[in-house]
Amino acid sequence: MNKLHRVWRYAALLLALALTLPSLISCALTPIEPTEEELAVVGKIGNYDVHYDELRFLTVNFKAELEKKYGEGIWDNPETAAKHRDELKELVYDSIVSDYYAVLALADDYYVGGSSTMLNEEEILNAVQADVEATAEEQGGNGKYKSWLSDNAFSDRLYRFYTATDHCAQELLFVLVSDLGIIPDDDKSIKEYMHSDKFLRTNHVYISDTSENGLALAERLRGELAASDDPATDIILMKGRYCDDWTMTTTHGKYFARYSSDLPEEYELAAFELDEGEVSKVVTTDSGYYVILRLEVEEAYLTAKFDDFKDDILGSEFNKMLKEYLSKMEFVPNEYGASLDLVAIS
Repeated sequence: MNKLHRVWRYAALLLALALTLPSLISCALTPIEPTEEELAVVGKIGNYDVHYDELRFLTVNFKAELEKKYGEGIWDNPETAAKHRDELKELVYDSIVSDYYAVLALADDYYVGGSSTMLNEEEILNAVQADVEATAEEQGGNGKYKSWLSDNAFSDRLYRFYTATDHCAQELLFVLVSDLGIIPDDDKSIKEYMHSDKFLRTNHVYISDTSENGLALAERLRGELAASDDPATDIILMKGRYCDDWTMTTTHGKYFARYSSDLPEEYELAAFELDEGEVSKVVTTDSGYYVILRLEVEEAYLTAKFDDFKDDILGSEFNKMLKEYLSKMEFVPNEYGASLDLVAIS
């Protein structure tokens, strides 16, 4: 998995699971005062302090992920813990440099008053409070919310920070498009974008079997498609027989701009290397194998889905800006952060 998305995967998944109810609880849930330990600064990302609660959140989740990969109890045994200590540290240090900090840097450059002002705008704070209260309602009340935080290695401060930054990102996109015009949204520009190599149409066969048998099947299908006189038709037949991905049920395939889809990073990178009509090599991901065919865009479909694709393109350009900011960032632990043994954090 792309390291830029790891923390988003954990945090966004928890937010998505929690924020499913539109109503709010009647009793407001005030912010929970963070402990001294949670607030302790463990290092910096650019100009921004990183606190212990975020380091712990990532560490606990990655320890669980590595335990699934290598076996339960690896952290209880000193020998196996030592064996995987460096891998854990690399995962945490890489992933803590997340898009959240790129949003803050973007706000410092483009929002009047900068990121601290934006995070404390009344509209942002009200939205965060509504989200927290909706989460508490779903969990069964304020007490259950606190248990939910604990079960997921979250602090209330960190949960509110992630939620506020998500809302800031939405507002920043509006600012960059509507107020500043840095991301163009006129129809002419969008149509040109749709007909450029920055916007693709693909179809694919996905094999979820990650064994050698799955790879062999993907390689065989890739060879058949590459030799086909009509790969656009043959890939549809292959999907019906072999494909484990039913998210694309039409012959239109997948239209997307870079950083705008829910496809794996490896898929996007491979797709953007293809010419129209070209078949990819087998693309290996954590969850399986893809064989991708790039197709010519359909004019009638572009017209019918114009507004949806426009939103995707605007989001893509915003995400591209975030990645550019993120590429210049790194986590620099302070003396306290460097002294922490991540294996001992629970």
